[in-house]
Amino acid sequence: MQENKMAVFDARTLLFLDMLIMVFMLISGKPEVTLSSFIVAAAVPVITGLYGALVCYAILFAVFFSYYQLIFHLKLPVFHSAVFSVIGILAFIVQRIIPFMLLGTVIKKQKNISEITMPLERMRLPRGIILSIAVMFRYFPSIKDDFFIIIDSMKLKGLYTSKRSAMLHPIRTMEFIIVPMLFKSLRTAEELSCAALIKGIENTGKKTSYFDVRLRSVDLIFSFAALAILTASTSVKLF
Repeated sequence: MQENKMAVFDARTLLFLDMLIMVFMLISGKPEVTLSSFIVAAAVPVITGLYGALVCYAILFAVFFSYYQLIFHLKLPVFHSAVFSVIGILAFIVQRIIPFMLLGTVIKKQKNISEITMPLERMRLPRGIILSIAVMFRYFPSIKDDFFIIIDSMKLKGLYTSKRSAMLHPIRTMEFIIVPMLFKSLRTAEELSCAALIKGIENTGKKTSYFDVRLRSVDLIFSFAALAILTASTSVKLF
């Protein structure tokens, strides 16, 4: 077996952090919990060395978190208008999604499909759940590539002239994008099915992994530290 030098955490640890943050987000809507969730998620790219992704998400989180706290604490009449209220709702939603996006970026950049599916198989999870997670990580990046290919094709045929034109005719633009995406999805599904069959997805025997997938002391320490930080955030009052 070969050890992935870039991967510090096991895939199960990253998925556990996702579920842990989700539970605390559902339990409490306090800004302290939101801030602690981002700190826990941000510690992962700091340890693994993904500083570029961390900076982008940190700036995005700081903007939305600061804006929401600003309109929530400053009792100015202008902040009670419909426009600022809608933006505040969007800021509240986005700032709570960013920790999951950050952890997802780490998994995408530092884990391949084998390093994700093999630990889940060792946990005796149903095959349907494992396949769903594997397809999600395989298919979502291809959606982005397909989208830009469709936009370039529309430009060549004169169907997409500018962003302004797309906004003025949203129904027509969605039709030109969604229909090719649906046909492309069918082809992608067939390709993924063939790839799964080639890799022996129907084999019921015990499978081995090329990579060394196992829980280490850093996984356990970080998981308990994240649990302690999130638990403490439910009783701390900062804002």
